[in-house]
Amino acid sequence: VDIVHPTPADVFPAASVVRILAQYGEAIRGIHGHLEGVPINEEINALRFKTGMVEEENASLRGSTKTMEAIDTITRRQEKRARIELKRQLTSVQESQRQDQENFRKLQEFVTSQLGRHS
Repeated sequence: VDIVHPTPADVFPAASVVRILAQYGEAIRGIHGHLEGVPINEEINALRFKTGMVEEENASLRGSTKTMEAIDTITRRQEKRARIELKRQLTSVQESQRQDQENFRKLQEFVTSQLGRHS
């Protein structure tokens, strides 16, 4: 059985690790102490409030968008109906004009034929 005696090189890393852990422990405690002074809950509550406000604004904008889409749909429907009605009226006016021309032509023929008889 061999007996192993620790050499200073083997002991140094362990002491070094303990010292480094102690230093980091102090740093961690310092950071923790600093963070305890920061009003994190207040910031979280403020962020939640802002989030709520943004969500309400988004809901309002979505509602406005839906309203505008509905208005657009109604407007397009009314424009289509107006175009159809205008076409119907134009067709009616054109037919009336054609009928008037036909009646005028017949009247002209009648007058011409009557004048021809009396001459």
